[in-house]
Amino acid sequence: EPDDLFHDTRRETLLEQLQRAYEFLSEYIRNRPESEIAIVGHSAWLFTALNAVVDCGDDDSLTSWFLTSEIRSMRVTFSDNDI
Repeated sequence: EPDDLFHDTRRETLLEQLQRAYEFLSEYIRNRPESEIAIVGHSAWLFTALNAVVDCGDDDSLTSWFLTSEIRSMRVTFSDNDI
């Protein structure tokens, strides 16, 4: 099956990563009926999501780089903001 996100001639830009992370969280995860969800991904994508899309406050344990096979637990809440 074709992968519309893969480009064999260029890498995904930071803005494209941010948009993909935002859409994943706001359009997919937010609308899931489950109250507990495991998200597994590449450390660079998780790092980008937690530093540019999710407001983690000053919690360095959430915004630091992920180590190999590292597991982190967090509670995520969504709100509607008129920004």
